[in-house]
Amino acid sequence: MAANTGQSGATDERAGAGRPVTRPVAGASVLVRLRGLRPNLAPSERRVAEAVLADPAGVAGQTITSLARACLTSETTVMRFCRQLGFPGYPELRLALAAEAAMQAGEDLGSRVAGSDIAPTDDLARIGRAAFAWSDPHMALSSAALLEPGDVAVGISHTGTTIDTVDALAEARRHGATAVGITNFPRSPLAQTADLVLTTAARETTFRSGSMVSRLAQLTVVDCMFVGVAQRTYEATLEALARTYEAVRSRRHGARGG
Repeated sequence: MAANTGQSGATDERAGAGRPVTRPVAGASVLVRLRGLRPNLAPSERRVAEAVLADPAGVAGQTITSLARACLTSETTVMRFCRQLGFPGYPELRLALAAEAAMQAGEDLGSRVAGSDIAPTDDLARIGRAAFAWSDPHMALSSAALLEPGDVAVGISHTGTTIDTVDALAEARRHGATAVGITNFPRSPLAQTADLVLTTAARETTFRSGSMVSRLAQLTVVDCMFVGVAQRTYEATLEALARTYEAVRSRRHGARGG
């Protein structure tokens, strides 16, 4: 790819490497960069990547020889893997992994959900919960009218004054569903209609009304809700994530024998 600092890093061509090499972006996680690069790695390099992702701290304590043997590959491949991540050599990779492992030292990595950053003890995920989103206001009202106690309706409006959103949330509440409002304005009509209000803090200007800033803020709140539900249904979430991952795994390039 062309240089793109919006991705995991910029790229260049190293002499003898034969392929673009990623230069790390300051502050970027080694493991985050690696997950992004993994689909494009050669099979032998991918084995090294899997070993690093499975046990970063363990790899940090290994020599290049022992890591190559464990991955059934050569030291040259490990060096090439290091360059793909943007490191000049294996010692620099080990130091970066050790530093990252130290930052996570207090976490119970064994209890994470399918390799994610969710644990059942964290404070404030395809998880087997039915959810529907309606952009058509008539469909939203029809769906809201069929809700009942135990259901949850979520209305999202930056200003909190969108009539269609407020009316659908009010309809859901009339039928006993828990009404949740996500808005930037805690005294708006949407907030007054909701049982629970989650507020964002996005700033829109005259020329950027309805901008991506407010959308991203709302998506962040929705993601937090998703994580919270996943934590409170942890065992079922774990099984659902594993089953859904397995269902789509064969649809990815390289998953069928590469």
